[in-house]
Amino acid sequence: MSDLITNKNLEQVIEKNKLIKDDILRLTNDFTVRYNKSGVTGQDKLSFSVLKEKHLIQIPIDDKYWGGAIITKENIKIPVINTAQPRVYQYFVAWHEIYHLLYDLNLIEETHNIAVDMDLNERRADYFAAKMIFGNVYEYYYSLDDEDFIDRVIKCMDVYKAPYKAVLIELFEEATTKYNDLDLKEKILEHFDNKPEDLVQKFIDLGLDSELVKPSCVVNLGGLEKKIQSVMKDNPDVFHHKDNYQFLLTLKDKIKKEVEGLVK
Repeated sequence: MSDLITNKNLEQVIEKNKLIKDDILRLTNDFTVRYNKSGVTGQDKLSFSVLKEKHLIQIPIDDKYWGGAIITKENIKIPVINTAQPRVYQYFVAWHEIYHLLYDLNLIEETHNIAVDMDLNERRADYFAAKMIFGNVYEYYYSLDDEDFIDRVIKCMDVYKAPYKAVLIELFEEATTKYNDLDLKEKILEHFDNKPEDLVQKFIDLGLDSELVKPSCVVNLGGLEKKIQSVMKDNPDVFHHKDNYQFLLTLKDKIKKEVEGLVK
């Protein structure tokens, strides 16, 4: 994820984006046509709507580097999101997971952890997330009256429901590949590794809803346990349902062990 991107390798990230841009834009167009049949508005709400159809599990995990995971069993994929992360990060992770769920042909491991790694497949997932979230953030940035660079970035975070670094990466790409904006590139490099320590207070100071940069701490097992129990009750002789229930119990135990391992 973007936590491993620094001002030292930001140019390298933009070069990777060039390699995958056409393919990722094709996928975002495909998603819009195929997966928003209900006409959900708001990219944050849309991402969670899609994941909940896949029985999204939401649990708070006290680890700032763990955004989520995809647990797989044969052809079943269950997304997990860490709700101890600020909401703005959860929204980005949600789109990252959607890429893996719908478009990642390499998702063959038993468990896919959305952790901090920089291989091209993870860059594809992050780039897909960015392209699903952002409109023309460059023009919006320059439409703001604030003279303070950080204040403008925070207002971009608020409008696009996007993390601090994701905003800067998108702005840097536009400044580099489209506008040749050397002044903006310099500002981004200067501030890239220096996110404000108290984003909640910065949001409050700017009159913005600070809930966006706070954890939600939602605990939700996606309704799977009740659904399987209900099906088992209606079909007590069907072993398949019992097998699924045992899988869910094993999954819960597995998540617990993974969490314990992450927070040690």
